[in-house]
Amino acid sequence: MGGASDGSDGMETVSKEIIGRMFSALAPRYRWFNRWSSLGMDEAWRRSVVAELTGCPRVLDLGTGTGDLAWRLQARRSLKSWTVGLDLSFDMLAQARAGGDGPSPVWVQGSADQLPFRSGSFDGVVSAFVLRNLLVGGILPAAVRDACRVLRPGGRLVFLDLTRPTKLWMRWGHGIYTRTFLPLFGRILFGRRWPGSYLAASIRALPGPETFERLFQECGLSGFEYRPLWGGLVSLYLGRK
Repeated sequence: MGGASDGSDGMETVSKEIIGRMFSALAPRYRWFNRWSSLGMDEAWRRSVVAELTGCPRVLDLGTGTGDLAWRLQARRSLKSWTVGLDLSFDMLAQARAGGDGPSPVWVQGSADQLPFRSGSFDGVVSAFVLRNLLVGGILPAAVRDACRVLRPGGRLVFLDLTRPTKLWMRWGHGIYTRTFLPLFGRILFGRRWPGSYLAASIRALPGPETFERLFQECGLSGFEYRPLWGGLVSLYLGRK
C-alpha cells in the first residue's frame, strides 16, 4: 500500500479505492473483530455518539461499515429517526443490511468526499472509527467540507475514533496491546487478509486536536470540541454548522 507521505508520523497516503478493497476483504468477520479487539467496549463507545444527537432525527453515518452505529441510531424510534448509512464498500454494506432487526436504515454506496445528497439534508453527520481512513486516503478535508454542506444550519457533526491514551501508563499498555494482541486477533480472524500494521499506524498518524479544530473552522463548522473518553482510548470530535 504505497504512496506519498502525508507527513503524519510516517504514515503514507493511499487511494480510497485501495482502502475500500482492504475493508471489503475484511467485511465478513469485521463485526467480530471490532468486538474482540475492543474487548466489547465498542458498543459503549457508539452509545457516546448517539447521546450527542438529541434533537437530530435525520442522521448520516459516514463509513458505516457493518452498520452497528446506523442501526443504533435508527432504533431511536421516539424521535421518528431516519438514518442513512454510507460506505465505499459494497461488501460492508451487505453485512450492514443483515446486521439488525426492525425498520432498517437506508444504505448507500458512496464516498465521504462526494456525498450524493442535497445540501442541508441532515440534522447530524456522524462516523465511528473512520477519521483515520479518511486521513490516510487523503480525503479528510474534502469529506469534512461535504459533511458540512449536507448539514442543515445548526446541525451537528460527531466523529468518534481510536486515539492514543492521554496517561503515560495507559499509553504504554496501549502500545503493547496494539503490537501484540491486536495483530493476534487479526490473524486469527482474517488470516492472510489481515492488513498488518495498518490499524496501529493509522492511530499514530492522527494529528492533534488543534489540527482538527482548524479544519472544522475552515470547513464552516463552529463550537469545536475534542473530548477524550476512556482515558483517551477513543475520542470525540464535535462541531456545529
